[in-house]
Amino acid sequence: MAAEPSGDLQAAALVPHLRSLDPGARFVGIGGRRLEAEGVELLCDTSCWGSIGPSEVITRLPRIAWEYFHFRARLRDMKPDVTVMIDSPALFMRMAKYTKKHGLKTVYYFPPSAWSDNHKRMRSIAERVHGVVATFKRNYETYVEAGIPVEYHGHPMVDVVQAMPREEALQRLGLPEGKYVTLLPGSRLQEIRIMTPILVETAKHLHQWDPELRFLLPAASPGLYPKLQEMCPALIDLHNGKAFEMLNISQLAVMTSGSVSLEAAVVECPMVLGYRFNRFDYALARFLLAVGLMKVKHFALPNLVLDESILPELLQNEVTPDRLFQESVQLLSPGPRREKMKEDLVRVREALGESPVVSRVADYLHRVALGEA
Repeated sequence: MAAEPSGDLQAAALVPHLRSLDPGARFVGIGGRRLEAEGVELLCDTSCWGSIGPSEVITRLPRIAWEYFHFRARLRDMKPDVTVMIDSPALFMRMAKYTKKHGLKTVYYFPPSAWSDNHKRMRSIAERVHGVVATFKRNYETYVEAGIPVEYHGHPMVDVVQAMPREEALQRLGLPEGKYVTLLPGSRLQEIRIMTPILVETAKHLHQWDPELRFLLPAASPGLYPKLQEMCPALIDLHNGKAFEMLNISQLAVMTSGSVSLEAAVVECPMVLGYRFNRFDYALARFLLAVGLMKVKHFALPNLVLDESILPELLQNEVTPDRLFQESVQLLSPGPRREKMKEDLVRVREALGESPVVSRVADYLHRVALGEA
């Protein structure tokens, strides 16, 4: 079960390994085009479900609610040997309570990292599922400290993303040799709407600074491509997917904070990272922080991996074309800041563990399905 594109990527990576362990297995779930491409029978397409903040959820709640109750009933009737839920705690913590009630074995893969300093919330996860598979070593250690059984095999990004020869990446993209910057506005509709205009203006500033720079932007899912096409000028080369290839050839990535920052780290692509909410959601988040109901030390995944600030985390009013331009110029220019970031990204890659990861996770899930774990 994956409720957004990043989860769809990780879920799809499991399927070939599980199929090799049990060729006769049937795969059913919710997710997007990657799961579908792996032959998974989709009960609903969640490509455009992803959202941040209550105001964004409210606008799509009727459709999501209808689909949620539909696939939940189907799941109960099918009685799968194991259900794997990936991230998205707002949805899957509720789902885990339901599966527990009906005696279905569930494994939480990619448990929410923002909850890893709260033992009460961590226990609430463990009480609802058969197993937890942590993907960050720090999260794993916190579960162990709390006395909660947990699996850890490394982060699957080291399997899913491997550095590609520059010539091959250029060939796949159909591009000539050149100086490239990748723009990554996110995979959620809210992110696309808020961040794309800011990234477009940043690209215009950078093009004035260095006319040789070329700008690439990958649509995270086919449904987002037409929306991005309306927002991107001729200056930006829009593609359907292929973020991985773009990061392999880019001198810099300017992005909305998300899982793609780990992809950039694995291929050692320097990055400028930020996040911007709508006004209501940002005001609510500030209130929750002020009263202590929410604690966030870092929001950039590479910073979370190392538990230190190796990337600047630009938030809300800091995320402007001028500020992104200034940060970008510093990282595009040869010098100590660019070299230090590349060194730190090597440390992030090393902290993610050693390949193979996905096959070991699949082996654990298979043993759960057979009642051996």
